[in-house]
Amino acid sequence: MSVEYTQQKGALLQVLDELARMAAEKENGSAESLLTEAAQRLKDETITLVVLGEFKRGKSTFINALLGRNVLPTAIVPLTAIPTIIRYGRDTEARVVFETGDVQAIPAEQIPDYVTERHNPKNVKKVREVLLTDPSEYLRQGIILVDTPGVGSVYVHNTDAAYAYLPRADAGVFIISVDAPLGQTEVDYLRDIQKYVHKFVFVLNKVDIAGDEDLREALDFTRNTLAEVTGMENPNLLTLSAKLALEAKLHGDPERLKASRMAELERFLAGIIEKEKAALVLSASASKGLRILNEFQLELELWCRSMDDTLEELERKAGAFAGELENLDQEREDSIYLLYREVEKLTAKVTEGMQEFEKKSLGLLSARLDQYIEEIWENHSVRRVTELAQEYTREIILDALRRQRITERERIKDDFERVSNRFFDRIEQIVDRMMDMSAEIFQVPVQKVRYKDYVLENRFFYFHLWDHPTFIPSFEELTVTGLLPKGLLKKKVQSKARANLAELLARNCGRVRVDIVDGLTEQVRRVAGDLRLRADAVGQGLQKAVNKVLAEKRAGTVNRERAARLAAAERQRLARLRGVLEPLTNT
Repeated sequence: MSVEYTQQKGALLQVLDELARMAAEKENGSAESLLTEAAQRLKDETITLVVLGEFKRGKSTFINALLGRNVLPTAIVPLTAIPTIIRYGRDTEARVVFETGDVQAIPAEQIPDYVTERHNPKNVKKVREVLLTDPSEYLRQGIILVDTPGVGSVYVHNTDAAYAYLPRADAGVFIISVDAPLGQTEVDYLRDIQKYVHKFVFVLNKVDIAGDEDLREALDFTRNTLAEVTGMENPNLLTLSAKLALEAKLHGDPERLKASRMAELERFLAGIIEKEKAALVLSASASKGLRILNEFQLELELWCRSMDDTLEELERKAGAFAGELENLDQEREDSIYLLYREVEKLTAKVTEGMQEFEKKSLGLLSARLDQYIEEIWENHSVRRVTELAQEYTREIILDALRRQRITERERIKDDFERVSNRFFDRIEQIVDRMMDMSAEIFQVPVQKVRYKDYVLENRFFYFHLWDHPTFIPSFEELTVTGLLPKGLLKKKVQSKARANLAELLARNCGRVRVDIVDGLTEQVRRVAGDLRLRADAVGQGLQKAVNKVLAEKRAGTVNRERAARLAAAERQRLARLRGVLEPLTNT
């Protein structure tokens, strides 16, 4: 991070903290919460780098090289079976999160017992993910690393887990190996994930095993293939030997580190963090602080202007003000009602989408299942064919639903974001009209600024991507007799297998639909609650300023000299804070 950015961030955190204290003094819990959240977002400023690629491309070794020590296990066979999320912490600590939601702390050296195929074959331990903290200086910058299972191995569940993390990526580091040119599996995977990951860094790994001429050839081939697949004119492709880099860091060998080409890659990743995300978080946090400050400024000016009115005039204005607030409160509730109706349309859209997917997929999957039974029929007993058909049914349903689940959730997430942003705009317009109406009734100046959508997106539009395990029960063994002709017997096996496939596909499409709808329902409740609190807090703050002066005037206890001193001090305080916030909203 640059010195300038560090200074700006420190100054902004101080301003947000001071504004939050002012909100607490004013008993404005909503503003205090918004400001505290903005400060925490700035403090925790993170970027999630999801490390992607086919199995055995060196993803875990690459992460170990970034961290400078052997944190993740590596081996010759396809290894990583469970995503591992690594973030900064003062101590090395590991926690296993199970599919049930239970969390278990474990020693870091026991991580292989949960994330590897050898110790957790086909995820029999039902692990969702492993969370690891590490005191690496690299992570201290606010980087979160995600080691995903490799796609393309014999383990289908590994591919499922790799896809599940795509929507959480701020940037994807796609690892390619110089000894295995981009194959069809990698190309297909890359085409898929472009919908979810919008910033890529491609790393051609294991360059230490190639000569200069072979490396140039591999680079040209990889760059041309990436450009064709991604549509990028000049893909970010860097070369690396993760193995050399890790060895160099472990042994403090600068020559080997230089040969590994790690420094160039680390500088490139640092540029993404500093130039792209840091400035955006800074600007968004400052805009939120400035809007709250403007509301405090209006409260102050309204209070000061009210002190100059006669009691009769102030009571007239206060009555008009309360009436207008009541109208705006009703408009707010009407907006929230419409928000719920819009979300009901989205849930219907989910149902339609999953029904269409089920209808489209059933014929295709049934044909694949029939063909599979045809291929294995002559070489196995009827019982074994039934068992293999059961396994194949599970595999093709999971494969079909994996991609559909991600696609459907991302589509609905985008729709929900658009709907919610529209209603945030409506509520902010109501807040603006509260401020305009206050300024008009009490003849005071008003300043306004819009929030940056990025902060709202970060807060409200995140769907937890984990589902309960897909339910694929065993289909009952077929009751057959040796009296049936073999051809007829095969048709009965295929018919039973198709019926089971149809039932299981329908059941699991329903589970995906319910999972997405439940997440959508939970989110709209949160959004509606925050919209309501947001409008209430501004209206109540303005009303409180009027009521305070009104009570003092009725009691005949207004001390104009003291009030003038307090107002002048608060104006200076707000002006000082404004001087920090305004330049940062345009960074």
